[in-house]
Amino acid sequence: MSTLKAKNFHLIEDMDIAAGVFAAVERVEAFAAKVSTMIGTWARRSGERRLLRHMSDHMLNDIGLSRHDVERESSKFFWQS
Repeated sequence: MSTLKAKNFHLIEDMDIAAGVFAAVERVEAFAAKVSTMIGTWARRSGERRLLRHMSDHMLNDIGLSRHDVERESSKFFWQS
């Protein structure tokens, strides 16, 4: 094999490796974005349930919820919708 052909072969091989690495990085970034969104959702749910527990019956009545509704909702784990 000539030197030129050998160099081209390595160049193509390096490009394949780079494309594979790039695709892996994209998958990791997509996964990280999903995890970040999920953690944000969990934090929001937890905070909303905490706020509901501290609302007075009058305030709950204004938004159409009963104390029983709040107890049922706030007894859920943060990952449960």
